[in-house]
Amino acid sequence: MRTVSVNTCQVGYTVVVTASLRDIDRQKRIGASEVIDYKSAGVVEKLREHGPYKYLFTASGDAASQKALATLLPNGGKFASVLPGAVELPQNVEVVYTAFSQAAQKEEYSDWRNFWYQEYLPEVLARNLVEPVKFTKVGGGLAAMQQASQDVFDGKVRGKLVVDPQE
Repeated sequence: MRTVSVNTCQVGYTVVVTASLRDIDRQKRIGASEVIDYKSAGVVEKLREHGPYKYLFTASGDAASQKALATLLPNGGKFASVLPGAVELPQNVEVVYTAFSQAAQKEEYSDWRNFWYQEYLPEVLARNLVEPVKFTKVGGGLAAMQQASQDVFDGKVRGKLVVDPQE
């Protein structure tokens, strides 16, 4: 999610992201203006130094992240998360959440849909700004799912895993 978000926002916006130390160069390469190590002490204060913000997005979606990030919108703004509603946000913070596939089909988002397909995608593809997310294919079908999940939990995997349930 973060890759798509950074790629999308880099066209005309300042993008400040958090990432692991090993991912800083990639985040800058795909368009982040500033990258802060998400494990560093005082990460929220470091983010605050780059504000003020009008729009925040969290790809982790956990309650602690949502609560911390909401403090970066003291004057209100928009907040998007992959898991909306994990915490109650201040009244002046608008929660924005619609699944991409649903938003692209709704007439009320026709301006956004036109921007996405007629302006944004052609520009970033022509400029070679889209970097595919790295993934590892796990063999063994659904029977391999538990071990693959455990490997992610144990930090043995970098990037995304793809399991073909038909194998």
